[in-house]
Parts: sequence; C-alpha cells; structure tokens
Amino acid sequence: MPGRPGPVPTIINVFRQAAGLMIDDLIARLDAAGFAGLTPAHSAVFENLDPGGTRLTELAARARITHQSMSELISVLQQRGYLERRPDPGDRRARIVCLTPTGRKMIRQSIKEIAAIEAEWRRRLARNGLKGDIVAALTHALATQQPRPAGMASAARPDSPKST
Repeated sequence: MPGRPGPVPTIINVFRQAAGLMIDDLIARLDAAGFAGLTPAHSAVFENLDPGGTRLTELAARARITHQSMSELISVLQQRGYLERRPDPGDRRARIVCLTPTGRKMIRQSIKEIAAIEAEWRRRLARNGLKGDIVAALTHALATQQPRPAGMASAARPDSPKST
C-alpha cells in the first residue's frame, strides 16, 4: 500500500506542523477566554514585542516579514484593542508599538495557556519515546549554531568542499 501523499516529514516540516497546531490551540483557548479576533499571523507580532514596546521596523525584522505586512498586522491589532502606537521616548519622531491594558491581559492569559499547551505536548512526546527536555536540547542546539553569512546558500558554505 503506497504511503500517504504529502510533504516529506523533514524536521523543518514537522516543527512547523507542531507549531501550527500549538498556535491554533492557543488562539482557540484565548478566544474562549474572551480575547477574540486573533489569528495565527498575529503571533508574529506578540512573539517579537518587547515589554516596553518595539519599533515596527524592528518587529518586522525579527519576524522576518516585510514592513508593510507587519504594519497591516499591527493595524488590525490596534483596531481590536490589543496594541497602540506611542512616541518613542528615545526619538520623539519615531513610534513604538505597545500593548494596551487589554493586550497585557491577553498576554498574561497567553502565558498560562502556553504553559498548559506545552505541558500537554511534553507528556505526548514522552509517551512517544522522547527522553529529556526538548526545550533545553533545542535551546542548546540554537546556542551552538554558527551564524551563516547573509545570503550564503547552503551549497556555498565555506566549510563545504569546492567543486572544480
């Protein structure tokens, strides 16, 4: 019997699927808690927002999306009452994106829900044979990752043999 059609289960693909399921679960839990109107795309804003606020350009860079895309996400979240734009205390010409009181409540609820979601996933992974702390292992792997020069393709890495 042939295998199920679909993408090859690479680590990248599996991580994205798991992250997508976790984010969908978080959004459903937040909606049930009264924080309506959030979508998976909005996670790019909240995951990259500093507690005291962040410039839109920095948010876009951290999320690896365009300035225009980030601006649209922020505009929607402003309309829904989660964010506001304030003058940057370091440069009055610039603006920073900050949480509103409703946004801060949502973040506090998110932290609780994320802890519950992650606990469920840890139990599920342990039942399926994972030993050890996945967060610690991934954090260590990320900390030991050598930065790749911008724009360098994997085939052109300096440590790869040169073909002639």
